[in-house]
Amino acid sequence: MYLTGKIEIDPSQITIYKKVKPTKLFAKFVDILTFGSLSQKREHETFTAVAILQQLNIALRSIDIKNVIRLAVDDYDFYIDEKGEEDDLEQAMFQFKTKVDPIESEFFNTIYLVLEHIEDSLKYLIEIAIYRKHRVGEYPIKINVNGVCTEFKLKENENSEQLKKRLENIFSSQESYDRFIKTQKQVFGQLIDKLEVAIKRFVKIDDIKKIVTLQVIRPIETITSKEQLRHARYASPAFYGYFGFDDFFFYSWLWSDIMVSHNIYCNDFYLVDTLGNNILKVGLMGFNAGASKTLKTDSAFEAPKGGDITYFGYNDFAGSLVSAKLIEQETRGEDTGSASEWLSGNEYDDEGDGSYNSYSSCGSCSND
Repeated sequence: MYLTGKIEIDPSQITIYKKVKPTKLFAKFVDILTFGSLSQKREHETFTAVAILQQLNIALRSIDIKNVIRLAVDDYDFYIDEKGEEDDLEQAMFQFKTKVDPIESEFFNTIYLVLEHIEDSLKYLIEIAIYRKHRVGEYPIKINVNGVCTEFKLKENENSEQLKKRLENIFSSQESYDRFIKTQKQVFGQLIDKLEVAIKRFVKIDDIKKIVTLQVIRPIETITSKEQLRHARYASPAFYGYFGFDDFFFYSWLWSDIMVSHNIYCNDFYLVDTLGNNILKVGLMGFNAGASKTLKTDSAFEAPKGGDITYFGYNDFAGSLVSAKLIEQETRGEDTGSASEWLSGNEYDDEGDGSYNSYSSCGSCSND
């Protein structure tokens, strides 16, 4: 179990609208014949990398968030903390400003600023992504915050079974579990609110959106050591593998099996795979963890029995979900495909490749 908060920001800057041309031959030909009507518009922000980072720097320091662990521009790491240094926001900003020409900073595509922060009972990873080019209507600044409980940091020479024993009190009753989750959500929500207020104070914005969710990891095998945890550069910050974070994150990988063994009633959360990809979303009407193999590690994945569920593709269990007809698999058009496939949104060089549709189900609906 870990928490996620997402904030999207539309800064008050001049926006330029540009068209993105199709990339494939046939689509290009049709685009020419239709005088560019096939091209999709994109928003290009006019802020510079240095300017927007300076504003965020002031906002973050105002609420004592100043421990940077990564600063990257267009996939180049200007700064990454591999030693666990503290209070290095100014150091990272200095390195960036001395290495980047002010004119060049106007032509970045993406900036990633990642910070670490401990407050109350939670440790946070705060990833700020700034996009100069984005789809019309999307916000160019996206903040993804992951929070884990500091109480269950893996101790030196502690094994998974010993850590499970420390977690047992939470699962001693349904009331105890619900109380713990409610408290952690409240603490986490306070940090997200504080971050929002600081940004509004120091960054001129037109609009801001936010959401807070709870995630439970469903491993594909029994996890007994932190060396088994998966990492990926483009996953949520908790899965990146930042220095020292796995010691705090390890308990989350034991969570689902403990829920099963105590038959916890679970609702209002996202079940995610070993890189944080959504498997399913459980609404307010949940299910009993022990009633199916949904959360049971080392078992073939199966859908929950009952509950208000939405399923997703692009995860470790997408094949099982397709086989169970819970999601529908789609294929991208190849060059030899139909004209409708060639002219689909997937023909643009910066479009996502959607291979699956998500489906919803509920306890009163048949999954047959």
